[in-house]
Amino acid sequence: MFSFLNGKSPFDVAEEKLEAGETVNGKPKLPTAPVMGWQDGVFLLVVIALIFGGYQYYKHSKVASAETFARCDALYVAAEADVTGLPAAEACYDSTWDLGFVSDSMEVLRQNRLGAISDKRTAMKDLLDDAKDALADGDTAKATEIVAENKGFVLLRQDEQDEWKAIAGLKK
Repeated sequence: MFSFLNGKSPFDVAEEKLEAGETVNGKPKLPTAPVMGWQDGVFLLVVIALIFGGYQYYKHSKVASAETFARCDALYVAAEADVTGLPAAEACYDSTWDLGFVSDSMEVLRQNRLGAISDKRTAMKDLLDDAKDALADGDTAKATEIVAENKGFVLLRQDEQDEWKAIAGLKK
C-alpha cells in the first residue's frame, strides 16, 4: 500500500529526483522513505475495525432477530389453542418492526401472522355487529348465543369489549 495521506508517494519523489538528474553510480536513487506511513497504518486499522465491528453487529442482530421471532411464534402457536393469547402475540410481532435484521422468510411470517390476527379481529367485530343487530331486533337469546360461543373478544378495543361483555351478561 502506498502512502496516500501524505500527499505524494515516495516513488513520486524519487521520480522527481531522477528527472532532476540525481543518481547513484549512474542508476536512479531508490526512495528511502517507507512505503507506508504511520497515518496509513492507523487508517488501515480503523477500516479493519469498522469492517470487523460491522460483521459482529450483523451476527448479533441476526441472532437477536431469530430469538425474537421464535418467541413470537411460540406465543402465536399457543394462542391457536387459547384465543386470549392473541393480543400478546400481536404485540410481539409488532415489536419486530424495530429489529435490525429481518430476513425475507421472517418478513413473510410476520405479515401472515399479523394478517391472520387482523382477520380474527374483523371476524369478532362482525360477530359483535351481528349481536347488536339481534339486540336491535329484540332477540336477546340470539345475541347472547352469538357472544357466548366465542371468546375472541380480547382482540377488540376496550369499548367494544365492554359492549361484548354487556351482551354476554344479558339473560336469554
